[in-house]
Amino acid sequence: MSQARLDRWSNGRVALVGDAGYCPSPRSGQGTSMALVDAYVLVSQLADSHGDHRVAYAHYQQEMQG
Repeated sequence: MSQARLDRWSNGRVALVGDAGYCPSPRSGQGTSMALVDAYVLVSQLADSHGDHRVAYAHYQQEMQG
């Protein structure tokens, strides 16, 4: 088993959520619940940035990395 670590969770208009972008452990089994939380945070960031996906994606990653 291996785990890839990404510097950025987005490219262009595509953003990764849940364990597609990051995960605490490949064996955590939390991918679905993390993806739901991430989607909620990402939508909030898109609304706050008035649809500017570049700003929203950067804030999303900053917020989720804590």
